[in-house]
Amino acid sequence: MAHSNLSLLGRLLAWLLGTTAASSAAIGVVVVSGRHLDAVVVIALITAISILSAAVLLLIMRRYFLAPLKDLMRVSNQVTSTDDIKLRAPKYKSDELGRVVDAFNAMLDRVEKRETELTAERDRATQALQQSEAMTEEAQRTMHKLEFEVQVRQRIERKLTDFQNYLNAIINSMPSTLIAVDAHLLVTQWNQEASRLSGTRSDQALGLPLADAFPLLGEHHDLVQQALSEQSLQSRHNLQLTLPDDQRVRLNLVIYPLQQTEAHGAVIRLDDITEQFRLEEVMVQTEKMMSVGGLAAGMAHEINNPLGAIVQNAQNVQRRLDPTLKKNRETATGLELDLERFQAYLQAREVPRFLNNITESGLRASRIVTNMLQFSRASGHQLHPYPIGQLLEQAINIAVNDYNLKAGYTDHNLFVDQDFRAPEIEVPCVMTELEQVLLNLLKNAAQAIRERFETLNDIDEGIIQIHQYLDGDDCVIEVSDNGAGMSEATRKRLFEPFFTTKEVGVGTGLGLSVSFFIITAHHYGHMSVESEPGQGSRFMLRLPLQLPETETSEASAH
Repeated sequence: MAHSNLSLLGRLLAWLLGTTAASSAAIGVVVVSGRHLDAVVVIALITAISILSAAVLLLIMRRYFLAPLKDLMRVSNQVTSTDDIKLRAPKYKSDELGRVVDAFNAMLDRVEKRETELTAERDRATQALQQSEAMTEEAQRTMHKLEFEVQVRQRIERKLTDFQNYLNAIINSMPSTLIAVDAHLLVTQWNQEASRLSGTRSDQALGLPLADAFPLLGEHHDLVQQALSEQSLQSRHNLQLTLPDDQRVRLNLVIYPLQQTEAHGAVIRLDDITEQFRLEEVMVQTEKMMSVGGLAAGMAHEINNPLGAIVQNAQNVQRRLDPTLKKNRETATGLELDLERFQAYLQAREVPRFLNNITESGLRASRIVTNMLQFSRASGHQLHPYPIGQLLEQAINIAVNDYNLKAGYTDHNLFVDQDFRAPEIEVPCVMTELEQVLLNLLKNAAQAIRERFETLNDIDEGIIQIHQYLDGDDCVIEVSDNGAGMSEATRKRLFEPFFTTKEVGVGTGLGLSVSFFIITAHHYGHMSVESEPGQGSRFMLRLPLQLPETETSEASAH
């Protein structure tokens, strides 16, 4: 009975446990002795009840706890393996495990929402990236286009700059003054000749009112306004202006209004006709000189006859007064005249010196007439060797004995200092012409010294220095003085025909220009001057000792 109960109890345990091992364990229960049977039965019952309770509890846990957990694990594994965040765990009850399921599902909801947001953000980022790439490509295309346009613009600008420089070079190389102004008379173009005449640089003139850039044209601005308002050409001729460097010029003014252009303005052109005017004066004076030459040629015979009579009669008077002549002694004896006392009287009254002056002046006047005849005949300028020392001595003697050289020196001394280093050198020259040049320089030096006496009065004596020496193949003659000197503007124009700083009637302005022409054109030399105000002047003549081949052949042919 006991064994039957035990077997029954073992099967019950196996059923409760639901496992084959449990059944085997129940079957293998050790059979105890009879005295312990009741205790064993009690223990077995307790054990059976415990096992039964555990089985029931296990069933309850399996149904209410393990199944939901397995579902959570299954859903979690599926989400992990498939990335399907739309899966949700089933909820069995609203207990703690149900709240866990709710939390898990809420977490999946948040993950899904976040995933959705991230996907949306990713889509937006992808779209933005695509747009950015498209914009980048468009920007690159635009950049390439801009680079091409920049290159084209740079080429155009270079061409425009080159063309502008070319136009500026053309405008600046023109001898005329060219000024362009807009409708408000503001300067828009200004060439180098405009800078020379006005004294205003191009960078200073551009943008300035015309009256400020070129004040010398102030009184003619109404012509510019008239040209702009009437759209017609305006002009003025032979305007006389004094430049900032005190140079006097003559100009022709022409104003052209800009037509058939959107820009309103005018172009002002100034032509310097100073040289043309001087050439016209030279032509007039040349005609006069030719007329004088013709007159001299026609009157030479009439002039030479009385000159010859004067010289001859003066020589006759000298012979008639000569006490050594027999005829003079006989005539004095017949008149009971003491010839020796008469000679003493003549010497006391300097009559022989006067007669000598009459003879020398007559001979000099005859030479002048001869030179005028040679000039009027235009017989050419044949150069012949002549001792330069002798020529200088002759010129100095003539100048010293000339009243005009000594005029104005009653209260002051005038000295001529000579320094001839190579006086024996023979220089190919026209003696009379070179003498004329030296006399002109000596007279100008004396007048400059007298001017310093009259104005500055800061020297005790006037000194003219004549220095002659050799320099290579040239004979150099320097004529210096301690006179008043001259300004830079005067020095630049000194050799221009008819330019003079002397009073009217004192000089013609031809002396130095003719001298310059004689030295440079006739003698193939060079003539220059150095001077500063209050520091005197120094003229330098360079005469070649060897003639050019053409001149040498012509001289030998004659």
